[in-house]
Amino acid sequence: MTDGMGRAPPMGVTRPREDGMADGDSALAAAAALLSAGRADAAWILCRPVLAAGVRAVPWLALAGRVLLALDRPGEAEPLLALAAGTARPVEAADLGLFTLWGVALRRLGRVPQAEPVLRMAVRLSPRDAVCHSNLAAVLRVLDRLAEGEAAARAALALDSDLVNAHVNLASLLLARGQARAALAASREALAREPGQAEALYSQAAALQALDDFAGAAAAWDHAANVHPDDARLGFGRANLDLARGDLARGWAGYDARVAAEPQRFRAIPDLPDWQGQRLDGPLLIWREQGLGDELMFASCYADAIAAAGSAVVRCDPRLAGLFGRAFPGARMVVEADPAERDAVAQAAAGSLPRLLRGRLADFGATGGYLRARPDLLAHWRGRLAALDGDGPATLKVGVCWRSGLDVESRAGRQAALADWAPLLGLPGVTAIMLQYGDTEAERAALGPLAPRHFPDLDQRDDLEGLAALLSALDLVVTVPTATGELAGALGVPVWRLAGELDVTCLGTGARPWFPSMRVFRAGATPRATVIRRMAAEIAERRPTAA
Repeated sequence: MTDGMGRAPPMGVTRPREDGMADGDSALAAAAALLSAGRADAAWILCRPVLAAGVRAVPWLALAGRVLLALDRPGEAEPLLALAAGTARPVEAADLGLFTLWGVALRRLGRVPQAEPVLRMAVRLSPRDAVCHSNLAAVLRVLDRLAEGEAAARAALALDSDLVNAHVNLASLLLARGQARAALAASREALAREPGQAEALYSQAAALQALDDFAGAAAAWDHAANVHPDDARLGFGRANLDLARGDLARGWAGYDARVAAEPQRFRAIPDLPDWQGQRLDGPLLIWREQGLGDELMFASCYADAIAAAGSAVVRCDPRLAGLFGRAFPGARMVVEADPAERDAVAQAAAGSLPRLLRGRLADFGATGGYLRARPDLLAHWRGRLAALDGDGPATLKVGVCWRSGLDVESRAGRQAALADWAPLLGLPGVTAIMLQYGDTEAERAALGPLAPRHFPDLDQRDDLEGLAALLSALDLVVTVPTATGELAGALGVPVWRLAGELDVTCLGTGARPWFPSMRVFRAGATPRATVIRRMAAEIAERRPTAA
């Protein structure tokens, strides 16, 4: 899909109106006609000398901004549009769509937080313009303010039920909110009006996948890729489906499209040849590319990679340097770019290692965790946990982590409130230990004596050595998808993971091959409270005081 300015953004953004042009200005009219005919380069030839001569009339600034956006030069368009929006009368700004144009330029430059108030001004100036509401919805989706975004998309459709991009934005927002069936319906409304709309094709396939219609999703991904063969995001979506179905060969091959599909999520690729699994005559640079949880998951491949390459430099999260240093003695740990990397002769992103080393499920093995806590810290935490029992019988020590540290709306459907865990927290013979970092005081206070035990002297976000020792001293960890759960799995600690949706990283198994000690409880359509009660019943059977 396009925003009417020569570029295909990831969300539906539509063009402002093109009227409001000053009468009698033949050069301005000629440039506008060229732009309307798709000849932005020719239009710029007319705009450039006018701007160079110092003309700052609002219609010329607006047209030059639109032309530059069509030429995919938002950095040059933005200051012109900002000047025009700041000097135009409100009626003129509305007629020329100045705040919409300015917001689009900011969005393309990645300045999304700044784009929001600009697009809200566009809505205030033109409250009956569906396009303004739809553009605002697109930006709110990027900001992960999903409820507000959905309201804006629905406002756009109330004004114009045939506005394709409003249906597109609504589908994407609903999908992010975990409402796959409604997202599927919205994407099909968009496709009924524009059959080749790329974002709607993406949402349709992703919604089918979330609904466990694998055959339908495969057909939808393939159709989308045929329509848009150069869209890396569609290929990446199909790769995730292949991985979810356990087709590792095809899935890992397509997984390499992730960087092109979502470049804003990934670090710059080092300027070294790609490693292909061979023995090297110098170190292999292995570099982290995503978040802490992904780094811990992919690091289960590091030992095999280091053995195959002969030696390695591992660029890791600084919080993991000690743990990784003990786990991988054949490699040197660095954080971010480091002079030690100059000796490397090839590079591999962490997420690219499974394609080379985990082509079959049998390649994962069934060994314990690959990390080990520091012995002195482990002894410390074992002593502190034992002291909780006093003179009474030993209790089962169960760590509880109920939400991701990334508190955004798109993850809300994967979380559970602390109160939801009450059936587990109140079990006799069980001592619950809090593994949640951040401000939890109100949640714990609301539960009173049922609240898990809290160790405020441990920084569970940044002191991963201390957290690793605490995790290793526990009998069990129960968690939603979090980096804390990944760390527990990497340590070989028994982990029960409460997942709400299809977990691609299960690789079609219903378990987590990366972490043999981890068990997955997938809620799916079942209420989380029901699954938590089942988990609590199983824990009750294991507690030391059970008959």
